[in-house]
Amino acid sequence: MKVIVRFKKRGMRRFLSALDAIKLLERCLRRASVPLVFTEGYHPKPKMSFLDAMPVGVINLAFYVQLHVREFGEDVFSRLREVAPYDFFPDRFWITEEEMNKIVGYYRFKIFVPFDPIETLEEKVLEKKGRRFLFREVVEELSVKKMKDYHLVSYVQRRDLLVNPLLLFDGEGLVLPICEEALTYDFVPLSAYLEEAERREKDTAR
Repeated sequence: MKVIVRFKKRGMRRFLSALDAIKLLERCLRRASVPLVFTEGYHPKPKMSFLDAMPVGVINLAFYVQLHVREFGEDVFSRLREVAPYDFFPDRFWITEEEMNKIVGYYRFKIFVPFDPIETLEEKVLEKKGRRFLFREVVEELSVKKMKDYHLVSYVQRRDLLVNPLLLFDGEGLVLPICEEALTYDFVPLSAYLEEAERREKDTAR
């Protein structure tokens, strides 16, 4: 069976590299005695898959991992929550056969900045895969909200043109970027999509 678990990578853990985050995840799974399914061969590894790695320094509230397991339920999930550090915390799980990497097309980001970012965002030129483009041309739902001591930038980024949000304000002071959620190609939050998929599969199995 397959289970998708959403972790929240925040605090100082946001400075972990993608490889170090995977190592931490594997330690948590072993300590919780999660009944994983392993690959075959001389060097068996847990069968798991991930969404896109977020850049170092970005808080990731959408750290989804899909695990192949022999069994999974609230008891296993509780053990996992007990052993996981508070800043790399398993938030929810869904038992579903859906392949999350075939579903996700976008990510929703928020960035807290201590200055008005409008001019920077309007003129920012980025490069990816040999292509140069304006930031505002490759995002959806871009908005800026003035708060008391900072500005809140919100936007939706295409997965195939994912850029490091820290590069938007490189050298312009302290900023705090957050990957808030993964979205389907229809802009549905992945968590909501998985909840509905899990419900449909349970209804079918009855």
